[in-house]
Amino acid sequence: MTDHSTTPHPIERAKQHASELAEQAQDTLRSEARARAEEAQTQAAGEAAAVARAADAAASELPQGSFQAEAAQQLAQGLEQFADKVRTADIDKVLRDTGDFARKNPMLFLGGAALLGFAATRFLKSTAPDSGHATTVADDTADDPWGSYEANHVYPTNDTNSDHGAMARETGHGSASDATRRVS
Repeated sequence: MTDHSTTPHPIERAKQHASELAEQAQDTLRSEARARAEEAQTQAAGEAAAVARAADAAASELPQGSFQAEAAQQLAQGLEQFADKVRTADIDKVLRDTGDFARKNPMLFLGGAALLGFAATRFLKSTAPDSGHATTVADDTADDPWGSYEANHVYPTNDTNSDHGAMARETGHGSASDATRRVS
């Protein structure tokens, strides 16, 4: 007969293996969260410092001693202080505090995360470089239900000015006689 006291039961081995996998996953998530938090911390500090420099530059362009110059200068100083605080914040404490807050207020945390995501998306879209896409008449009329009709419709005019007639022929907004000339 075999002594089962030294060899763990298959269920116990599976539990132990699952526990080890969960611990590894938790460690991976923790290190990933830390890396992303450090990246976000660096980026946020850099962005705040850049806005502070822009506010400082704006203050120097405004008349010295004016309300606007003083406000821009105070904004620049406040943003620079904020950038320093973000840059020097203890990331472990921030992560612990965030985790504690999320556990105590899960719905508020999720709502705040969603709002932050929407705000970040709007910010990134507004600061994204232009794609270099030239606007065309087709783009202008794509969202306009009357656009294709208006683009191809000939509008009668009484103006005999040759410049207007040329423009009307180019845009398709010419007189009936212009349309007759194009057809013939």
